[in-house]
Amino acid sequence: MTPSDRRLWLDLQTARYLDALERFDFDRQDELWALAAADPELEAAFHSLHVGLEEADAEATADALAAAVEKHLPSAEIVRPAAGPVTVSMVAEELFRHTPDRLSADAHALNDRLRQSADELPAELGLPTLTAWAEARFGPAPAEYWQAFRQAAIKTRMRARADEEFQIAARNTRRKPEGG
Repeated sequence: MTPSDRRLWLDLQTARYLDALERFDFDRQDELWALAAADPELEAAFHSLHVGLEEADAEATADALAAAVEKHLPSAEIVRPAAGPVTVSMVAEELFRHTPDRLSADAHALNDRLRQSADELPAELGLPTLTAWAEARFGPAPAEYWQAFRQAAIKTRMRARADEEFQIAARNTRRKPEGG
C-alpha cells in the first residue's frame, strides 16, 4: 500500500466512523474502534475527529448562550477572550461600559470615536507617555479622560493576559504512553 493509499484508507475509515456517530450506529462504531485498536494511526484519527467535534460543539454552545444572554439580559456584559493585542477600541468599550461620573460631554464624544479605532495600545501605559501618544493620534482631551482611559487600559490588558494564561492552562494535552 502506497502512502497515498494509506492516507485515503484512513480518511475513508474516519468518514465511516463520523457517519456512524451521526446515525447513532453503535454497532458500526464498535467495529471501527476494534479496527482502530490494532492501528495506532487510525485510533489517532478517531481521537482527532472527536477533538474537532468537541471544539465545534463548544463553540456552538457558547454562541447560543451568548445570543440568549444578549436577548434576555441586555444590560449584561459578555466577556469574550480577546484574540490578538489590546486595542484602543477595546479600552474605549471598557470605559463606555464602566464610565466614571466625572467625564465631560467632550470626553464622552471622544470615547465614542475611539470605540471605532483598531490601533494597538502602546506597550508603555504610564500616564504622561500614554497621554502624549493618544493626543498625537486622536487629539487633545481633558486630563481626567486620559486618567480614566489609562485605568481602563490597564484593566483591559490585565484581563487579556489572564484570559491568555487561562487558555494555556485549560488546553487539552495528549497523554504520553506509559513506558515512553
